[in-house]
Amino acid sequence: MFVTVCSHPIPAGRFVGIFVGIVLVSGEQTFTATFAIPNEGIEPMARKNGGACANPKQIRTDVDCRAAQPRFDNGAWSAAKISDATGGGLYLFVTPDETRPGKPASKLWRMGYRFHSRQKTYSIGPYGNGKDGTFSLADARRERDKAKDLLKNGKDPSTEKQLDKHRQKAARPFEEWADEWLAKKKVEKVKRGRIVAVRDAKTIEVLKLRVGYVKTRFGKLCRLDIKRPDVLAFMRSYEAAGKLETRDRVRSIGEQICNYADVEGDGYNPFRNLNGQMIANISTPRPGVTEPRDVTRVFKLISAPWTRARFGDVVGLGLRFDALTVPRPGMVNEMEWSEVDWDAERWTVPAAKMKTGWDHVVPLSRQALAVLRSVQKLTGHRRYAFSSSRDAPLSNNTLNKCLRLLGIDTKTDHCAHGFRMTFSTLSHHEEIKDAKAWDGDVVELQLAHLDNSTVEGLYKKHGPLALIGSRTKLMQHWADRIDHWLDPNRVMPIKGGAQR
Repeated sequence: MFVTVCSHPIPAGRFVGIFVGIVLVSGEQTFTATFAIPNEGIEPMARKNGGACANPKQIRTDVDCRAAQPRFDNGAWSAAKISDATGGGLYLFVTPDETRPGKPASKLWRMGYRFHSRQKTYSIGPYGNGKDGTFSLADARRERDKAKDLLKNGKDPSTEKQLDKHRQKAARPFEEWADEWLAKKKVEKVKRGRIVAVRDAKTIEVLKLRVGYVKTRFGKLCRLDIKRPDVLAFMRSYEAAGKLETRDRVRSIGEQICNYADVEGDGYNPFRNLNGQMIANISTPRPGVTEPRDVTRVFKLISAPWTRARFGDVVGLGLRFDALTVPRPGMVNEMEWSEVDWDAERWTVPAAKMKTGWDHVVPLSRQALAVLRSVQKLTGHRRYAFSSSRDAPLSNNTLNKCLRLLGIDTKTDHCAHGFRMTFSTLSHHEEIKDAKAWDGDVVELQLAHLDNSTVEGLYKKHGPLALIGSRTKLMQHWADRIDHWLDPNRVMPIKGGAQR
């Protein structure tokens, strides 16, 4: 007979105790017995290199880092915080994996410290072999020493780490900042501090083209590597080609991108304040007739039957409507039938289409409504009032092209935008019975000129219907004046009560 005894220790925390098996062999008979010895008072057995069941008390070597596990306490797994044997507040923070009990989800190097009498934690990074953003034991100790040096110099290591991240981000090439800035511009249009719309495709294409000019020249450089003399030479290349307007637009975009890329707030912007070194771009006001003889000639030409009409005379009607309502021509091009209130006899241009970023209400005179009814017969089934057969808005140059076909020089005599100058000049200087006919604020509100503090104050107080009664009288009077220029024998009624 012989006896075999087998014992199997069970890791602490998973229960239990020690199972003992006894096998008795006597002749041809074998007897087996198994029983358990309770775990009370029995410490977990340690394995080599720090113990298989217990965490190392301190991190001394990389073996300890690999052996570190979460802790099991009160029937649940929790994070373990194992300090480094060399001190300095460094420790390894081991979090448990919820899907694999007893296994670590992560091992992170951290350092506890005090700054200005406050207890803080400095996150160094994940434990690993020192590659792909991980930190070995030696790496973590070096980072701790660097943090200690910062503390000696009165600097917060956590704050300095965030600043380093910002510096690294700021060191990106200019072309990356340009692309990010352009992507932001694609989704918002800000006017007077408010996001009013998503920018239209045409505007984005123009922006993309101008951003491309800057990227081609400076895209591979970091912002701080772009020098003012190089920017100035770039701007002068546009001057040599006579493209002063393009120069100013490109310079402005470069300045905006640099401002966007200045995450540190150092203020460096090589595209700023170059006017003293560049040729002045003196803008020439867009031409508009103001002399009575010239005004009569222009209005007679646009009111005559169209022998070269396009799109069923939609363009000709659009030009007449532009003259009667005096918005910016692009507003006429993009006018939608849904914007017209036939009952109130008004056209509301939404803020998204306005240069000001605010809604603009245009009172419609009898003559303007008559033009719209004629257009409605042609395009009433479409979205855009003045549209081509594809239901697309007219291009920005279409109205001017019609003027040129009528023999009007749009560069020197009169252009579509010039109707605003004609209206403004004649309305501001008109007198009725030796008195000024129209209050200046009424005229400026109708032109959506909100730069004047008084006019802007009126708009902010009353909204797009500010002085709407006086503006309605003004626009009807303007249409009657046009009829009088076309037929001097027609009696032009004089409206009273136009003063504010």
